[in-house]
Amino acid sequence: MPRAKSKSLAPAPVAPEDLTTRIILLLQEDGRMAFSTIATQLGVSEGTVRNRVRQLLDDNVISIQAEAMPGAFGYTVNTVTFLKVRPSANIDEVAALFSDIAEVFYVVQMIGRFDLGIAAYHKSIEDYRAFLNLHCYGNDALSDVETTLNVKIHKLNTRWQVQV
Repeated sequence: MPRAKSKSLAPAPVAPEDLTTRIILLLQEDGRMAFSTIATQLGVSEGTVRNRVRQLLDDNVISIQAEAMPGAFGYTVNTVTFLKVRPSANIDEVAALFSDIAEVFYVVQMIGRFDLGIAAYHKSIEDYRAFLNLHCYGNDALSDVETTLNVKIHKLNTRWQVQV
């Protein structure tokens, strides 16, 4: 009776076109994962992983960074402010002004009733009120402001998941 072949403990090598995606997925699980661990899991050399990650960083495909949680620093009021920019104003300049504000973490140009969406964290409702008074109300570049206060976050995923 022929012997059954034993299974290899080493993973099958990953095709080059899949390697980038698999490396990114592993780094999304743990941004501090050692290149040697990634290499072992993917069946490639550590140098291959190191070179690929360096290329991804250099090409601005990925970034590896620590993510601060705003609540840990007292920023517990999460808001989205919708802005209608006057036709006479330069929307890119208005967006740039809001982008430079420390509490603002997301500025998006949109199509619809409003032109810009501004997401920000504040330490209190009073801080949000001061933000609105300073940056929105009386701003000649704006024709309308709509405020929202997020009362519960059901999903917050700041990292986009690579679709495989």
